[in-house]
Amino acid sequence: MMLGYFIGCMTGTSVDALDLALIEVKHSTGPETSFSEDVLIVQTSTVPLPEFLREALLACGQPDRSSVDLLGQCDRLLGDFIGKSILQWLHAIDFEPSNVTAIGSHGQTVRHRPPGTADQPFTLQIGDPSCIAEITGIDTIADFRRRDMAAGGQGAPLAPAFHQVIFKKLGGQPCVLNIGGISNISPLGDQHGGFDVGPGNCLMDEWFAEHHTQRNAKHFDAAGAWAASGNVHHALLTKLLSDPYFSLSAPKSTGREYFNREWLSRYLEQITAELTGQDIQATLAELTALTIADAVSKSLPDVSCVPVCGGGRLNTHLMQRLALALRARGHQQCFVEPTEYWDIDGDAVEAAAFAWLAYRRHYLLPGNMPEVTGANGARVLGAIYPG
Repeated sequence: MMLGYFIGCMTGTSVDALDLALIEVKHSTGPETSFSEDVLIVQTSTVPLPEFLREALLACGQPDRSSVDLLGQCDRLLGDFIGKSILQWLHAIDFEPSNVTAIGSHGQTVRHRPPGTADQPFTLQIGDPSCIAEITGIDTIADFRRRDMAAGGQGAPLAPAFHQVIFKKLGGQPCVLNIGGISNISPLGDQHGGFDVGPGNCLMDEWFAEHHTQRNAKHFDAAGAWAASGNVHHALLTKLLSDPYFSLSAPKSTGREYFNREWLSRYLEQITAELTGQDIQATLAELTALTIADAVSKSLPDVSCVPVCGGGRLNTHLMQRLALALRARGHQQCFVEPTEYWDIDGDAVEAAAFAWLAYRRHYLLPGNMPEVTGANGARVLGAIYPG
C-alpha cells in the first residue's frame, strides 16, 4: 500500500549545509504496525548554507554569543532558506510539490539541555516551519524533539528508529554510526538502542577553522589530511577521555553547547608541553575514533560491520583510526565502510530520518524509541503547520 512521498531536511550540528531527502513510503500490513514500513530514498540533495547564515547559526548555538534578536532573525532566515531551497530542488528534479504529503523539518539545534544537565531540561530547534509551509504550500512538520523530552526523555537521538527500517536488510550484527558534528550510534543486532557518543566533527572543525583563516579556506579538514600530518599527544588525549560524559550510561545525548572550543580550552590549559596545531588535530581525531570504538564495542560485543553516514565518513584519516581502534578491541572481522557500500547515500540518511518521522506524525504513529531516549513511553512526535 502506497502511503505517500515525504521530504526531510536538516542542517545538523556541523552547520555546513542543508541536506534534503525525498522518500517514498509503502506499507503492506497496515500503518498500525510499528517499524515495518518499506522506505525508498528517491532523491537527495545538499545545499551549502550561505556564509552569513552559517556564521549566525554558529553564534546562535553558543550561549555567550546568542541573543533573543539573533535567535528570532536566524529562525526566520533559516525557515525562508529551507522553503526556497525545497521549491528550487523540486523544480530541478521535476517533482510536483502537490505530490508531497508533508515536509519533516528538523531545523537547527541552538540549545540542547537534556535531563541531568539542567534543572528544567529543554531542547530548541529553529528554522520557522510557518515560513516553510507558506513558501512551499506543503504541510510542514517540525518540533520533533520536545514531546519526547516532555515525556521524560532526552529528545535525542531520534534516528535509531529509522535506522532499523532503512538498514533492516543487513545481516549479522551491524551498528550504524552517524558522524556529524556529534557522533551517535544505533546498534541493530541483538542489542537494539542508540545514543550520542560525543564529539564527531565539531571539535576538529572548530580547531581547523581557527588555524585556517585564509580567504576561501574550507571549514573542515578535508580527508583528515591535517590531522594525519600531526602526532597524537597522549597526555592530552588521556585528559580528554576523562571527561565525565564518556562514562555516563545511556540514555544520553549532547551537542555543541557542551563539546566546543571552551571545553577543549579547559583541557589544553592543563598541558604544559608545546603542541603544534596539527598535533592537537590528530589528538581530536583520535578522541573521536576511540570514543566511538569504545561505544560500539560495549554496546554490541559481536559487531560485524559499521555502516557510517554523515560528513565524517569522508574523513579518510578518521575512518582508518576508527577501524584500527575496533581491531584493537578484538573486532578483527568488523569492517567499517561508508553507507554507500550498501547503496545508501551517506549525506541523506539523517534527512531521510526526518522525512520518515513526518510520515509517522502524519499517520499518528510514534516516532521515538523509549529504550533509546529514556522517555516514559512511545510518543507521536512533531507539530503540523498546514501548507
